[in-house]
Amino acid sequence: MGGGPGRIGTALGTALFVALALLAIGGFAITRAARSGDDLVNSVELSPVLIRGIPAHDEARVSFTLANADDSVDVLIIDGDPGSDDEQVRALTLGEDLGAGEHVYHWDGLRDDREPAAPGLYALRVVLGEEGRDILPPGRIEVIDADDVHDGSPDGDAPGDEAITAAAGAARLSGRAG
Repeated sequence: MGGGPGRIGTALGTALFVALALLAIGGFAITRAARSGDDLVNSVELSPVLIRGIPAHDEARVSFTLANADDSVDVLIIDGDPGSDDEQVRALTLGEDLGAGEHVYHWDGLRDDREPAAPGLYALRVVLGEEGRDILPPGRIEVIDADDVHDGSPDGDAPGDEAITAAAGAARLSGRAG
C-alpha cells in the first residue's frame, strides 16, 4: 500500500482545511459571545439638538432599553466633542435601581453645577454597577445657543443649521411648533 506524495498532500490539505474551519467557527462563537455583552443597553435614542432659547427645543430627550435589571445605574451626559476626555457634564441619575425595559430621561442643557453647558457635542454614558459595565452608546446631542443662529431660518451657513432643520422637522412630526 503506497502513500504517494499526491495522497499525502491531499490528506494534509484536508486536515488543514478542517483545522481552519474549526478555528473560524470557534472565533465566530467567541466574538458573538463577547458582543452579546454589548446588548445590555439597546434602542438608544437621543434628541439630535438642544437649542437654548427656543422653548420647543431647550431640552434633550434620552431614552434606552435595558436588557436586564440593574440595581445601581448611573445615567450621565458627557463631553462628546471629538478628542474630548469624555468628562462628566451632568448626572441624570446616580445609583438608581432600574428594571429591564425602556427608561426615559430629559436633559435641560445644564451641567452638574447648574450652569449652562457650552455649545458643542455631548454623549450618553450608562454605567451598570451590578454588571460592572460602562456603556457608551453611539449618538450625540448638539447644544446650540439660539443667539448663535442668524435669523432663525437655517440656510446652511450658520452653526447648527443642520441640527435646527432636523429639530424643526421632528417638531412638525410630533405636533410641536418651535
